[in-house]
Amino acid sequence: MNTLVLILVLQFNDQYAFMSSATDLIRAENEIGQGEQRKLVVLWYSPIQGLKGKIMVTFQAKKHRAMFACTASALALTMAAPAFAQTAPVAAAAPADGGSGQTAGADPQDQSNDIVVSGIRASIQASLDTKRNNDMLSEVVTAQDIGKFPDKNVADSLGRLTGVNVVTGSANAGGFGENQSVSIRGTDPTLNLTLLDGHSVATGDWFVLDQTSGGRSFDFSLLPSEIVGKLEVFKSSEADLVEGGIGGTINLSSRKPLDLPANSFSLTAQANYNDLADKVKPQVSGLYSWKNQDGTFGILLAGFYQEREFRRDGQEFLGYTTYNNFAGTGQTVTAPNLIGAAYFSQKRVRKGGTAALQYKPNDQFEVTLNGIYTRMDANNVNRNSMAWISRVIGNNSTPGSPTNALGQYTVTNGYLTAASWSQLDASGNPIQGRVQDDIFRDAYSSTWVINLETTWKPTDRLTLSGEVGYTKGEGATKDTYAWETYWDTGVNYALAGKGATVNYPGLPTDPKSAAYLNNYYSWSWGGRIVSPDKETYVRADAEYKFDGDFLKSIKIGGRYTDHTRELNYTAYAWAGNGLYSGTKGVGLGTVYAGGTTPDNFLDGLVDFPPYSIADKDKVLAELATNGGRQFAFYPQASFSVKEKTEAVYAMAKLGSQDGSWRGNIGVRAVHTDLNTLQYSPNALVANATSIFCGTCGTVEVKRSYWDILPSANLTFNAMPNLLLRASVAKTMTRPGYAQLAGAFTVSDLALTGNAGGNPYLDPTRAWQFNLAAEYYYAKEALFSVNLFYLDIDSYITSTTTTRFLITQQHPAGANFLITGPVNGRGGTNKGVEVNWQQPIYGGFGLMANYTYADAKAADGGVIDGNSKHTFNVTAYYENSLISTRFAYTFRSKFRSGIDRSTPMWQADFGTLDGSLTINLTKNFALTADAQNLFNHKLYYFVGDPSIPRAYYNNGRTFWVGGKVHF
Repeated sequence: MNTLVLILVLQFNDQYAFMSSATDLIRAENEIGQGEQRKLVVLWYSPIQGLKGKIMVTFQAKKHRAMFACTASALALTMAAPAFAQTAPVAAAAPADGGSGQTAGADPQDQSNDIVVSGIRASIQASLDTKRNNDMLSEVVTAQDIGKFPDKNVADSLGRLTGVNVVTGSANAGGFGENQSVSIRGTDPTLNLTLLDGHSVATGDWFVLDQTSGGRSFDFSLLPSEIVGKLEVFKSSEADLVEGGIGGTINLSSRKPLDLPANSFSLTAQANYNDLADKVKPQVSGLYSWKNQDGTFGILLAGFYQEREFRRDGQEFLGYTTYNNFAGTGQTVTAPNLIGAAYFSQKRVRKGGTAALQYKPNDQFEVTLNGIYTRMDANNVNRNSMAWISRVIGNNSTPGSPTNALGQYTVTNGYLTAASWSQLDASGNPIQGRVQDDIFRDAYSSTWVINLETTWKPTDRLTLSGEVGYTKGEGATKDTYAWETYWDTGVNYALAGKGATVNYPGLPTDPKSAAYLNNYYSWSWGGRIVSPDKETYVRADAEYKFDGDFLKSIKIGGRYTDHTRELNYTAYAWAGNGLYSGTKGVGLGTVYAGGTTPDNFLDGLVDFPPYSIADKDKVLAELATNGGRQFAFYPQASFSVKEKTEAVYAMAKLGSQDGSWRGNIGVRAVHTDLNTLQYSPNALVANATSIFCGTCGTVEVKRSYWDILPSANLTFNAMPNLLLRASVAKTMTRPGYAQLAGAFTVSDLALTGNAGGNPYLDPTRAWQFNLAAEYYYAKEALFSVNLFYLDIDSYITSTTTTRFLITQQHPAGANFLITGPVNGRGGTNKGVEVNWQQPIYGGFGLMANYTYADAKAADGGVIDGNSKHTFNVTAYYENSLISTRFAYTFRSKFRSGIDRSTPMWQADFGTLDGSLTINLTKNFALTADAQNLFNHKLYYFVGDPSIPRAYYNNGRTFWVGGKVHF
């Protein structure tokens, strides 16, 4: 007769507690929240034969108090009684040789044995567990967090983490209604690195100016939140981490089939509505995961299709110019070039999916093959009817001259804040005070990755791993065609608040009238841009473990990448430009089909009447006349960068036997080999000519350099729930691709030139220091303080330098003054982060964080992307029926870049988002989400907050739908 022992285990928040009596069970029940799902496992154990069987009871705390009490009482009686001999046949115990790990005698298809983390509080705890166990300083958000946040792409989710900022557009583009790139601790997005499962991921940009600027930041608008399982932001570095993130490294972890129960399925369908665009569009995503009975092989498939309609109303001040001796007064005055009423509309269609195959026959070997593809079609129309201030200042602002039309004006702190020009100059001739651009773009961006990764443990001490993969991104403007016209009219403007009042004396008030539509033709331009970004990569690592009280393991490895980034620009010429420019042969009326801007255009921003707009089909029809558009390669705006890297590293993992401290120390050595290709009209050999450049040729530069990057991380368990962390590392970020190449032109007569790229740029390099305390004082709770300091050795900026060049007119060479990107003196970024997460009572909870980051260039100048103050506050409530969150995010002003030679600052901005899930059944829920509930506007200024650069309204966005999951 065998003696049987009963063991009771309570599963709670992915943790386990052994119960010795009914009293323990009742006490545990009282400590857990209402509606939380728990599993009680009863094990029969024989000291002779091992595990004999088990029963699992699933319950919801307090909601099923009576059932729980009865179960506890019955089990208490069972525990008090003597164990009986088992009379039925039993299966053999689970193998102890690294087999599948299935419980002997259990049904492999019984998914009640799987651990499923669900609910807001459970997902918070999972995120905190990952953060706590990381050797590096990090922030984590799990798949459950992503699903519960009111987030529709990965950048939305990242933007709620401590020290992370998001932006909706570049300096050139201004802000749109969807988050696009990420800044960590006030560093520019180009100084951060994005990885997918630890490896590279290529990207593309949909906006034309982002395509030509050719940076390294990842466009997160390509990735919906459903596509990843976990996000980690590493704020410190270690030797085995891929180089490239001075501000930090973002790692996106995809889902794997063996991590999910067999036949897991989810389907989400929603309707999307933007109150400014006033259109409803569909969104749907789904996931299916399967694994075999032994849990050794699995397949996961996921897909998504999402449409969104965007509309952005804005008033734009497109550049400022400084005039000496303005109006003959001797004053130096700065005035706007163009004041535009911008009407942007776009339809985004995001589609793609992911697939993963995973094989793990035992704990010693695993291989995973996964792929991801995502594409966003982003066709857009940008219309801008503008006060042509630069034209009337330049031609009609000299008192006493026959062309003068300048009337009253006001200068405030050196800026021309108000001015008026009559519709006729002193000689009675009309002036041209208004110009309009209607620009049509067919654009897309895409990313795809295929990756094969394997891990093998030939012994208990040695682990070998490796991967090989290929990734390609592409940003393209398949076609751009613009129609520009202008009017004879006076113009008045006055800056007021965040915008300006503008009116046009002498222009008919009815924009549909023949007198209004019969204006002058100016120019048509456009073309096609394709910017592929691709990389092949290979990695191999080996780790050997030790039993010592100090040295835990030695890890070594290497990585090779072959990367290419290109920009291929094909422009068009149209004979109609020569025939009609400056005449009324064609005009806005030629391409007009009755359309105007909406009646509510610019509501909530400034007072501006609707205006007539060009029709896309009529523009294309007109451009088909006079021989049609003639396309040819545009070399001046094209470039290519080929970059190969080889990296090797060695790292020692350290720690005490009692677990009171742990850490690592290591060094990474990286070799970068560059080959840049630019096009110049002054090249020695004219081997790249076209109708746009009869003398263009290639300029190729090859160079290479080394970076030695030491790092160290230390975590000390000061108390059972208090961690103290310290880290130091040298980091680097390579220059953007367009900074290395880009357009290059010189003037042999003036001995001057412009270098859109500088192939001799060195990376931005910095020393990174962190000191942090993390107090995990209760379940789902954390209070942490992080101090950071970034000492930037060099920073890329623009300046004018002397460069010795050999050209056709100077075969012996000459010194040229070249303006372009250079390595500056560097700077610092220092600050503090505070993070607090706290469940309150009865399903309520709060998460809040604040970051202070003070980034300054060595010369006292501004470092782009730095908001001194950032905070996030998220309040949540959850029970068995309802799950809801409201999240408010704020960041203070920051300079987003230089646009049209004018600094562009984004003002303080905060937004409130919300989400609601109603669980109608165990497997079906209704969902509702909202972004920008307060309808906050984006305001940009030029340095002085009273001098506007742009003022945008993107509206509110709402989603309603349902979710099915099994």
